Amino acid sequence: MAEDWLADVRKYVADADETVVSAIVKYLGIALRNRDSSLVSFSDKKETDRVRENFLKKKLALTDDDATLDAAIAGVGERMKEDRTKNRVTVYYLLAQHFGLLTLFGGAAGAAGAAGAAAGLAAAGGLDGDSGKDDDTTSAVPLAAAGLAGASAIPAAAAPPPAASPAAPAPSAASPQTAYSSGDGEKGRGMGWLPWLLLLLVLAALLFFGLRYCSKQEAAVAPATDETAISETVAPADTGTAPVAAIPEGAGVVAADREGKPMLTVYFDTGKSEVSNDLTTTASSVKAYLDSNPAATLAVSGYNDPTGNAAANAELSKNRAQSVKAALEKLGFAADKVVLEKPAEATTTGTDNSAARRVEVTVKG
Repeated sequence: MAEDWLADVRKYVADADETVVSAIVKYLGIALRNRDSSLVSFSDKKETDRVRENFLKKKLALTDDDATLDAAIAGVGERMKEDRTKNRVTVYYLLAQHFGLLTLFGGAAGAAGAAGAAAGLAAAGGLDGDSGKDDDTTSAVPLAAAGLAGASAIPAAAAPPPAASPAAPAPSAASPQTAYSSGDGEKGRGMGWLPWLLLLLVLAALLFFGLRYCSKQEAAVAPATDETAISETVAPADTGTAPVAAIPEGAGVVAADREGKPMLTVYFDTGKSEVSNDLTTTASSVKAYLDSNPAATLAVSGYNDPTGNAAANAELSKNRAQSVKAALEKLGFAADKVVLEKPAEATTTGTDNSAARRVEVTVKG
């Protein structure tokens, strides 16, 4: 499926890093080949739980509690609520950006945080130049606070800059005692410590976030494989029995047992009714059972996922069931032994769309 992933991400992040987008696409692998698995359904709790467990915890190695991670996912969903197609690549980019971990995908360290820290240092230095004026003191406090906020965005792996006494322009060299007592009379006294306190807070923030980033980098992150990417987007269909094989992405056939009798589940591509060639090999167990039990018959029931037009989906379910019946007859099953049976509810909800697009072949009698 051809898709301009970078263009989609840049709808939300104008200067999105192309290297990061490419790395996320590579990480997701074959999961992006299928339309359904390339999108994220924020209304499906199973889907958002897989995003939290597989991407945020395993890939990004986040150790925050589930409530915090779920809130981040919900925030991205709210941000993309006007977009009909919520591409998985864009969702993962925005989550990685939210937690400041684009570097895991080859992105550059956040320059905004460094700029914020620089603003905080500049504000501290400005106070020492004219500490005796109330207006300057008041305006410098928000600037230093901005420096602290900027510092929190820096995953600072490097040591913080050395603390140096801010140099104040003066006609002659002044001692520390002179600096503390400079200003206009009584206003200047007792305020000389404020810039030093703000500078100390900035340095402490840099050290704290630097140590936190290093600890995250030490956590083992398993390399992404195609199997890992698929596990984030598909879940077994709830048929009441444990499947013997993973649900395929698109067309395919899975053989299993239900109540001690063999059954077949035939899966389809989105909007298609063509039967996979896998039916030729997987139908052997059902054929053997019918040969041994002449009174038994096969019930063929078609299902569809909840997306799209309901009437068109109902017709598609019927066509899929008819296609499976015709394919079984070509494999040697007697026509009177293969019976079309309309399910009580053809539209399957509460599971992945890839698991819902199916025809079930079950033994009766």
